[in-house]
Amino acid sequence: MNEFTHAQKVVEQFKTLLSREEIQGLEEEHMDELILLIEAAIDAAVLEALEKTADKLEQLAMETRRLAEKGA
Repeated sequence: MNEFTHAQKVVEQFKTLLSREEIQGLEEEHMDELILLIEAAIDAAVLEALEKTADKLEQLAMETRRLAEKGA
């Protein structure tokens, strides 16, 4: 599931918490903006996790190289 689809599902779930009157009071434009905000938050979290993983892989590669050079 991509970030946009997930964001749409989050907004749909959010709507289930609202009354019919509350939903009718919200314009579709606002729901679209909420989807974009959620998608951006998901993207930011994913990028942060990828960056941390890349840092760990870089450290592992350096340690592996150090051990290989030490053993050679």
